[in-house]
Amino acid sequence: MGEKAVTREVINQLLVVLRDTDADVRRSACDTITKMGEKAGTSEVINQLLIALMDTEEKVRWGAFQAIEQMGERAGTSEVISQLPIALSNTDAHVRSSACKAIGMMGEKAAKSEVINQLLIALTDTDAHVRRSACEAIRWMGEKAARSEVINQLLIALRDTDENVRWNACEAIGMMGEKAGTSEVINQLLIALRDTDKNVRWSACVAIMKMGEKAVTSEVIDQLLIALMDTDKNVRWSACQAIGKIVEKAGRSEVINQLLIPPRDADENIRWSAQWTIRNMGEKAITSELIKQLLIALEDFDACVRRSACEAISSMGGKAGMIEIINRLRRLAGDANSDVRSRACDALGKMGELAAMDEVAYDL
Repeated sequence: MGEKAVTREVINQLLVVLRDTDADVRRSACDTITKMGEKAGTSEVINQLLIALMDTEEKVRWGAFQAIEQMGERAGTSEVISQLPIALSNTDAHVRSSACKAIGMMGEKAAKSEVINQLLIALTDTDAHVRRSACEAIRWMGEKAARSEVINQLLIALRDTDENVRWNACEAIGMMGEKAGTSEVINQLLIALRDTDKNVRWSACVAIMKMGEKAVTSEVIDQLLIALMDTDKNVRWSACQAIGKIVEKAGRSEVINQLLIPPRDADENIRWSAQWTIRNMGEKAITSELIKQLLIALEDFDACVRRSACEAISSMGGKAGMIEIINRLRRLAGDANSDVRSRACDALGKMGELAAMDEVAYDL
């Protein structure tokens, strides 16, 4: 039927059907209201759904919660919110999960002490779907749910056996922003960056990005550099975004200083990641110490590192046009690796007239 069919006549009829003696009919009425969405969120419908929340049949109660969930903030009345904590202690896991989702759709309106207290219990539920839904509800509350007891329970959820719970716990912490940026939280997010599930790793990067200056530690940057080499493109992208935010909030010098260490790392993947990140910073990353490290990277035994160093220099344009850099690029134009040769020529091209000086001129 959909939202287009929402008329006064239809709603009035559904109000009657919600009181039908047959439980299947009452459940169908809830399902119809669910499909209508927010436009069905009149005070009469919400009041009738409140009655349905206490129905003797669990399937009707579940359907009522789903309908309220789809109405979102329109259903966020004090009467509805007061009923939801009761539902979180229901014996049926589907009802408890739906109640969490309904709370989440109400957003900050539902961030009441009694609701949050019940969500804390839901975070320890025996059913993984309920625990996940509780994390989702807290996520939508954002900073208003950033209480120490909530954060502590989310830290436990970050170690949950279910990857969907861990994922949503990361997202909930991320939505709290800097208010959740304790050392314990950041340490747990570092563990999450190494999770076997890509969604957990991705959401951990996003959460770290929202921690602000508190996330500027050598351990965080090291793990984000590793994340830049992740097999999943979304993880790589979010790691790049996180590093960019750290530069923006904490001042680029602190981050760049950390990026100078990986070129000496034994792992070529970390060295490559460092050069890749510097490339994205462009001219902002230019320091004398960085130039020295780029000179080292241009002679790395790994072709990927040499190539990325060329790309980093290319992104800096003529401002990286020191004689030592140009001479090193000239040699790389004859590198055994075709990608390195190509990137070296590109970088020389960005140097403009500097690369054509007598002391560096050569026949490409």
